[in-house]
Amino acid sequence: MSVGVLLALDGHVESEVVRLLDSPGSGVRVVRRCADVPEVLAAAAAGLGALAVLDAEMPGVDRSVVARLRDAGVRTVLVAAADQVERCTALGPDAVEPATAGAAALADAVTALARRTPAPEEDVVPVAGGAADGGAAARGSSAPAAGEPSDSGAHRDAPAAGSRRAARRAAVAGPAGGDAPGGAAAAGSAAADGAAEVDGRAAADGGAAAGGEDVIRAGAVAGEGTRAGPPGRLVAVWGPPGAPGRTTLAVTLAAELAALAGPVILVDADTEAPSVTQVLGILDDSSAVAAVSRQALNGRLDASTLTRLCPVVDGNIHVMTGLTRADRWRELPPSALEVVWDVARAAAPWTVVDTGATLDEDHDGAFGPRRHQATASALAAADVVVVVGAGEPVGMRRLVMALGELADADVMAPGARRMVVVNRVRASAAGPSPGQSVHEALARFAGVADALVVPDDRPALDRAVLQGRTLTQVAPTSPARRAVEELAQRLSGERPRRARRRGIALPARVR
Repeated sequence: MSVGVLLALDGHVESEVVRLLDSPGSGVRVVRRCADVPEVLAAAAAGLGALAVLDAEMPGVDRSVVARLRDAGVRTVLVAAADQVERCTALGPDAVEPATAGAAALADAVTALARRTPAPEEDVVPVAGGAADGGAAARGSSAPAAGEPSDSGAHRDAPAAGSRRAARRAAVAGPAGGDAPGGAAAAGSAAADGAAEVDGRAAADGGAAAGGEDVIRAGAVAGEGTRAGPPGRLVAVWGPPGAPGRTTLAVTLAAELAALAGPVILVDADTEAPSVTQVLGILDDSSAVAAVSRQALNGRLDASTLTRLCPVVDGNIHVMTGLTRADRWRELPPSALEVVWDVARAAAPWTVVDTGATLDEDHDGAFGPRRHQATASALAAADVVVVVGAGEPVGMRRLVMALGELADADVMAPGARRMVVVNRVRASAAGPSPGQSVHEALARFAGVADALVVPDDRPALDRAVLQGRTLTQVAPTSPARRAVEELAQRLSGERPRRARRRGIALPARVR
């Protein structure tokens, strides 16, 4: 049975490649010669082919296109200029062939990949460490990539997601033995006869780096901006609709983690009502998260580029400002955000992501972008998901419902930790013992016994917003700030450093 091939190449090369691929005994057959990327995607969605060969210089070829082809069950070969091979490798195709190799070498590479492409009726189990959007399978490996998630990131298979996340982290951290943390060590070289071609991270000096079968090329490179040490951790701050204080908590948590661990990346991934710039008094004439995502889509994102695009507040909080308009949500595809999360882990010990409130409904077989795909991507990538609700009757009901929704959606990665925070707790809304009332309600209706309570301190919060500064700077002795400090200590594993004064817990030192 021949494997169908979709071609979208430059005219003078395409005819020769067609002749070679359609020759008897090749095992492949060209089923469509496409004029542009939309035609390739349409043919892939229609199930006309199992392989796609694209000219990397064709308009629209980026990481999201490769991810959409993979979602349709199509493996991808990109043909790139010699100086663009590393960048194209970062887009996550199954193979990259230099244009200078000629039609015969390209045809050999396509037929070699076709031999490892399963027939449609084969039931293939995803390999450990399988690739997510934009992950690349190594040429020469007998284990094909399969079971990939949709571009929304919402249909992530739990075991496969854990393997993919571990593979990306291993690639960011680098191999044992002291290699630079921003890139993986080279593991092989490309050969048309099926020798192991590995897909990995591009080194800042231009050297090709590599991983193994289905290892994600996360985009981090060794060089300026890449920190030493293990990959950082990502915290997603999520909660129900109704303004429970997600952004305020995310900003204050970022400030507290920065005081404990050094540089922090604060990401505004709320595509409905982004507000980090307003809280911190930053001009929002441009969107850093959109700019960073574009770099990731084009295979050009590294740690130094990410930090350069983000304004800095408090000296060590790099703010990835949000979208300037809600209708720009399509600029944050999960295939790009997965790279952003991994590069952020390489650049800072902590990344805090402020997300939107809405989760997309699960529609099996859906093809194309989803309105709340950025939120789903952040939740799927997070090491810790902080679920925040308001400490009042309506807010508590919404929080209980949100906890059930989060569990039903199954978007968190295996092994991710969930922490519940009840914000703006006050006696006027929750009774004479507001903290006790909140704990009793969550234990009874949501089975949550370890929620953290943040007292309401509206004057201090208003003062912080008016000054465009963090609560940590403006009111270090605020009970709300002390509660978020405790949350940061729980996350970082530090024991609370507190002194007792007149029965009130106070920080041991003011930062």
